[in-house]
This record gives sequence, C-alpha cells and structure tokens, in this order.
Amino acid sequence: QLRLNTARAYVNALQTSANPVSSDPEEPIKLTAQVMGLGPMFRLIIGLTNASSNTPSRNLYVTFYCDDKLYRVSKPYVLVPMLVPQLNYSFESLVECVSDMGVADQIRVFVSRKERTQPILTALINMPVAEMV
Repeated sequence: QLRLNTARAYVNALQTSANPVSSDPEEPIKLTAQVMGLGPMFRLIIGLTNASSNTPSRNLYVTFYCDDKLYRVSKPYVLVPMLVPQLNYSFESLVECVSDMGVADQIRVFVSRKERTQPILTALINMPVAEMV
C-alpha cells in the first residue's frame, strides 16, 4: 500500500510539474529558492540552472503566485531570455507581507515557456512568519 501511494504521488508530481527539477529531457532545468529577511519585507532569490550538456534554454519566464491578502510581490513576472548550460543564474524579487495576522503561507513559483500551457517546473516556497515592527 505504501509503495502504491508513493508511486501515485510521484506520477502526480510529474504530471503537474510540481517538482523543482524538470522531468522534460528537452528542458532539464533545476530551480533553487532562498528567502532572506525577517519581515515584513523578504528578498526571494530564485536560482535557475540549465542541466543540459550543450543546448541553451530560451524565452522562459518565472511567475510567482501567492495569496494577495498576505503577500505583495514586487516583480511577479521575470523574463529569462536565455539559460546557458551548466551556469547558475539568480533572479530576485521583493515580497512584502501585507497581513498583520502573523500567519505564513506558500508562494508558488512557475517556470514556463510562452508556447506551452503547462509549466516546465513548479516549486512551493514556504514563507516564514513575518516579524512585525
């Protein structure tokens, strides 16, 4: 039963691209994320790496999705013109916690291509509780 549930969760993660590493052999992209700061302003640093040996990735974009009652993202859309293979690229966006309830939520990060309806990969970032000043 445990193996079956694990296999189902793995297939679901692959189908929904809910994985920080792309399963598409044509777009082998890896995503890392860091949240810096104590709040209510956070710096969200997204790292992208093209794991291909010789094929660059072109015309990608990174989008952020969050509850607008809790967070405001300064750059919700980041254009990535090219990822050269085996190099690390960093992109930053400021996230402001606009709620005073002292709760934390997740921010979803999607890496997509304009021609595709499904994201290449998706990451869920657990935000810390903001220290209110």
